[in-house]
Amino acid sequence: MLAALVLFALAAPPVPIDVGDRKQLFIDDRFIAARDRVELRINPPQKLGALRDEKDQLLKGHISRVIDDSGKVRLYLGAKDVQILESDDGLKFRRTGTKLPGGWFPTVFLDPHETDPAKKYKLFHLEFSEPFDPAKHGVYASYSADGVTFTKVGRVLPFFTDNPAIVHWDERLKKYVIYTRAFDYDSENQRRIGRIETDDPLKPWPYTKTAKHRTFPSIENIPVVYSADKEDDPHSDVYYNAAGAYPWADSVYFMFPAHFRHFSPQRHPFVRPRVKGQWEDFGMLEAQLAVSRDGVTWTRPDRSAYIPTGLADEWDRWYTVAAPGFVRRGSYVYQYYYSSGRLHDSAVLRPEYDTVAKQEGGVGVVRQRLDGFVSADADHKGGWLRTPPVVFRGSRLRLNIDTGSMGTAFVELQTPDGKPVPGFAFADCEEVGGNFIDQCVYWKGKADVSALAGRPVQIHIRLKRAKLYAFQFTPN
Repeated sequence: MLAALVLFALAAPPVPIDVGDRKQLFIDDRFIAARDRVELRINPPQKLGALRDEKDQLLKGHISRVIDDSGKVRLYLGAKDVQILESDDGLKFRRTGTKLPGGWFPTVFLDPHETDPAKKYKLFHLEFSEPFDPAKHGVYASYSADGVTFTKVGRVLPFFTDNPAIVHWDERLKKYVIYTRAFDYDSENQRRIGRIETDDPLKPWPYTKTAKHRTFPSIENIPVVYSADKEDDPHSDVYYNAAGAYPWADSVYFMFPAHFRHFSPQRHPFVRPRVKGQWEDFGMLEAQLAVSRDGVTWTRPDRSAYIPTGLADEWDRWYTVAAPGFVRRGSYVYQYYYSSGRLHDSAVLRPEYDTVAKQEGGVGVVRQRLDGFVSADADHKGGWLRTPPVVFRGSRLRLNIDTGSMGTAFVELQTPDGKPVPGFAFADCEEVGGNFIDQCVYWKGKADVSALAGRPVQIHIRLKRAKLYAFQFTPN
């Protein structure tokens, strides 16, 4: 009897994924049950250059966060004495003349879950001095109605994180999630990304206490969800994270970790310390891309740079750090990053580059197509993918896809056992060709798929020289 039950369980068809009418992204293999000659690729955004203010002065410094609140973009600039800049289009910023109240690494969070208008914005910053006092130093929380004037609540974490606390509301969990640094004291690659869940970020955050309280939160205090691994450079770790939920798709979380490759006097004797004979924490930083479906388990589609560092004569050479926050305008998403134009701890890589760059450091903006971070790609020889069974609501199937002028795509809807649904076979499908954010699929002039709503179907897509980013069933 038991053997029969096991065989039945093994033979049971997979439970369909309920996609509803929500947009689904191809960031991993969740929606790829089978494929041939199709690979997932990271798509670096387009650099649009260094930002300037209304007086044509270059912006410089650490970016605390970028927030888009009802069409007004706020850029919080600085690791201390944070200045507030505003923009309508996300490209041209003006200084407001206002600053945040103080502290190190202040990070502002616009809380979509908060019901009290006075606490619409929340601020988290570090307070410390030498020596670090665990009785009073650490991360402090404040709240505000306007994102400018804040009321301090008190301390929420008794550690020096040496890193911004990136807070967001996780609608899936119905909890607040914090990403910050966690140290592995026993490793050369000390810096990791830890994650905390809490019901109220204005109250003390939960962590695991240890017999010995150290200055920095350790991997024993905070669960680690992201770190460099054996496939990364052995002398590297992770500096910042810029992690959070992606607001325009279902169950998508992005992290833009700053991977830090450490230098040493033995391996890099050409680097000149600022003080002769005094070696500091020199090295290069690079913004990569990690993806997740739950904010806990993270993967990287590949190990390439998401925001590539500039050439040796450019302002963003050797050092790119992505800022937390997205700004959407139409079919594009703007992101922001900053660079010192030097190595970490401000050294120049080699003497011959001392005066090569006309500008060292700044704040840059990049442009990504909506949902375009990762795509399922087929080359000119063609390929295909098939989704697992899904259940949907709606009457139209829409694709975010780019075939250019020379590529094509065709779609077939199938039953869970792989048979074409009559009327929705490849032979019925009208060619999809071009660059589209939201293209409806037609079968002999017919787009209405509402008769299949609520029934398990597989989506089989043939691609030729194409990049497929997302699909969605919509009401119209």
